[in-house]
Amino acid sequence: MLATVIKSVFLFIAGPVISVHASEVITYSGKAYSMDDSRTLLYCEEHQLKLLNDEPYKRQVRYFDSNNNLIAEKENNYFSNPAAPEFSFHDKRHNYYEQARYNDDGSLTLILKEDNDSQSQKIPVKDLQNNLIIDAGFDEFVRRHWQSLLSGQTVSFSFASVARLDLISFRLKKIADDDQKLVLSMRLESRLLAWLLDPIELTYDRNSRNLLRYRGLSNIMDTNGETYSADIRYDYSSGCQSSPSSATGSS
Repeated sequence: MLATVIKSVFLFIAGPVISVHASEVITYSGKAYSMDDSRTLLYCEEHQLKLLNDEPYKRQVRYFDSNNNLIAEKENNYFSNPAAPEFSFHDKRHNYYEQARYNDDGSLTLILKEDNDSQSQKIPVKDLQNNLIIDAGFDEFVRRHWQSLLSGQTVSFSFASVARLDLISFRLKKIADDDQKLVLSMRLESRLLAWLLDPIELTYDRNSRNLLRYRGLSNIMDTNGETYSADIRYDYSSGCQSSPSSATGSS
């Protein structure tokens, strides 16, 4: 159950927003390596982010396996709250779908379809909290609370988990920092359950506030349907097809 939660949670983390001006399309990538062997490439995620006046309004992500085969796709659409965008995700190998979409009355619908399900599962969410995060809105939430996190405060939030068709409470706290980086740890809010799940570690650049590294369970499954644990390193200079395939070493 906890692995299913994190599979959904990871979707919102891997979405750093680069600070630019006016309208621009930016492409960057994240190389996912095995936690057990830093030389083993598991997959690559390629982001195409569209910004308007420094605000994200659309994101498309393609996931490629180590042989450059397309295995999954995701799309985000942003509205008034950048921390809670709509999204749809499709894992092509396992025919697995997740979606969060807004309704005309402002409520949210979470939709899940797994390979062995004949119909989609849906649940409405009407009471949307101020600390709600949906998918790639995580980075906008981190920026909103940057100074609090930097000072060592614990920040709590509710995540719309499509995988569990529920809102899951998490807490975020600084575990290290220096002049160049800020390292955060994310755990389940419940201390009774948090010990069951290894914390997710996130490293941000202090100047750009971009995500540099993610360590923990990801949203991509292997060919057997098991969720990867990955060490993902982000490269803001290129996409998957043009970035080097070998690891550059841990830091």
